[in-house]
This record gives sequence, structure tokens and C-alpha cells, in this order.
Amino acid sequence: MLSECPHSFRFGRYLAICIFLFTWSPGAHAQVAIEVERSGLIYGLGHVERVSHGSALIDLGDVHTLKVDEKVAVIRPVENYYVPIGVLRVQRTYPTTCRTHPSNVVQPLAGDIVMFTREFWQLKTGPRFRDEYLKQQMVKAKAAATQGYSTFRRSDTAAALMKYQLNHPKWGRADGKVIGYLEGASFSDGQRTLIAGLLRQIGMIREHHRVGGKTLPAAGEKWTSVMSALMGPTVTAQHEAAQPVSDDEDLLEEDSGPTVRDVRRVVRIRLFDRLDQELDLITYLVATLLEESVGNEHLWFIQQFGQSQFPDLVRDDAIFEQIRVIIRDLQDDL
Repeated sequence: MLSECPHSFRFGRYLAICIFLFTWSPGAHAQVAIEVERSGLIYGLGHVERVSHGSALIDLGDVHTLKVDEKVAVIRPVENYYVPIGVLRVQRTYPTTCRTHPSNVVQPLAGDIVMFTREFWQLKTGPRFRDEYLKQQMVKAKAAATQGYSTFRRSDTAAALMKYQLNHPKWGRADGKVIGYLEGASFSDGQRTLIAGLLRQIGMIREHHRVGGKTLPAAGEKWTSVMSALMGPTVTAQHEAAQPVSDDEDLLEEDSGPTVRDVRRVVRIRLFDRLDQELDLITYLVATLLEESVGNEHLWFIQQFGQSQFPDLVRDDAIFEQIRVIIRDLQDDL
């Protein structure tokens, strides 16, 4: 029935996304009519400066729009690639830094990359953000003074506020899925270029999720965890809206194809000598290919590898041969 009414289906998806965004953020009445075909994403990027008793000090804070109890993704540089570690929650914020709650699951280390996301419609204009930020810091500084110390770092915050005010109009004019960055001091010297592969892979996973893909668990528990803090509300709404709707419960049941466990098992048998992060990537991509309708599998893998943190796999003929065998094995088991 839905396939016979494409315009009704498209309107239904749009309405579902608008309702999600309306309820996602209290007081966001004016944001309901945002353009849902792009997220207008802004990355928050920083590093763990030090760790004390399990609590990480991060060079991202109030001036970067962080809030208490917000989730941030932690990703560790290892040689020339990156390993997802998990998610931490912000315990306390300061002007340009924050501290996280200690975690029994995630053990941060100094030098770990910390990320979060904003969407343009969530951000205040430069002057409004500056005024509200300064009021907030005055209250914090007054409270801190009664305890004998100050958290109001004027020189650091002034530069960050100026950068925000200069960038906000540019973000509003930008066109693309990622339109800007809120960077801690550790990224101010161009370090963002060093994580280009990581950002590409995160974007690739987000795009598959946006159009309704359900294969994120195939990337592994840690990737699933960090992506929960990096999707953004629009992509989350688009993912939900892309799910099939039917009155027939039988049509909503899981397909009888290979499970994530099946794919992971076969990939690790065939590619036992590869890096764990390469195995997680290939497991995710194989599961995604089996879920999607792909015409040219070889070309599709070339495109996906090019968007990952391992672009050199594009030139690895042995990998492509093994992938063909993996897919054949999984299809033969059906």
C-alpha cells in the first residue's frame, strides 16, 4: 500500500522526522521546520589532557557548548589508525575544559581524542551565545570565589568566543553534511587534518545509518557505543523514519539471512592475520552489503574503503579475493 502512494509516504517520513526533532529538544518549537535532508553537523573535537582517579580532564568546555551529563565519544590513536574506546559522561564543566564521570567500562588515557556533535539549528547566534555564556561564567566565578579559586579564564575564553562568533555565520551559509568544528586548544594548530580518515569513517557509518541501515552492531560493540554520541538528532530521526511500516507483524520480523555473529566468524576465519580494526570494518561492510541491494560489489567496496580510515585497502587485491570468498560462504549457508 505504501509503495503505491510515494508522496504520502514521503510526507509521512517528513512528519515523523519533524515530530522527533520537536520532542527531542525541549523548547525547540522554532526548529521543527528545519531542512531534514542534511544534518548541518558541527563536530566538537578535543583531547584528554590528563586522568585522575578515572576522571578525564578534556580541553572542551562551556565555550564549546558542552553540558553536564552529556555523552562524549572517546577514540584512541594507535600508530596510524584509531580505536574506539567508548563513551564518557561529563561530570563538571569549566570555561574551556571539562571533567568526566569515572567509568568502570571506559578507561581514558591522556592523548585520547574526544568528540561530540552539534547541529546548526541547536546553536545560538554569536552575540546571543556570548551574552548567555558570560552570564553563566559570572555565576560560576562568583560561586568558585567563595571556595578560594576562580574558573573564569578570561584570555582563553575570549579567543574561543571570538572564534565562535566568526564561525557561526559561515556555518549558516555552508552546504554539506559536516559544516564546521568546535575545537579545543589541542586542535587549534591544524591537528584536525591528522584525523581525516577517522572523520571519513564516522561519516560513512552515519550515512548508512541515516538511510535506515541496521548493521551498526557488526562494526563491534565499541563502534556502536561511540556512534551513539556522534549520530546527531536529525540522522537519528531519519533512520527511524526509514524503517518499514506495516500492519502485518510477520513483515516486521528479522530476515533469515546471516547474523552479525555469522559474518564476524567467517571474516575472522578468512582474515585472521589482519588488524582488529580492519576486521571490524570489513565485518561491518560485508553485513551492510548483504543488507543492501548492491549492483557492483567490487566497486562498492572500493568506494567504502576509500571513505574509511584504511584507504590503502583499495589496492589490496588479496583482501578483495577473500571478501568474495566470505560473501560466497555466507550465501551458501543460507
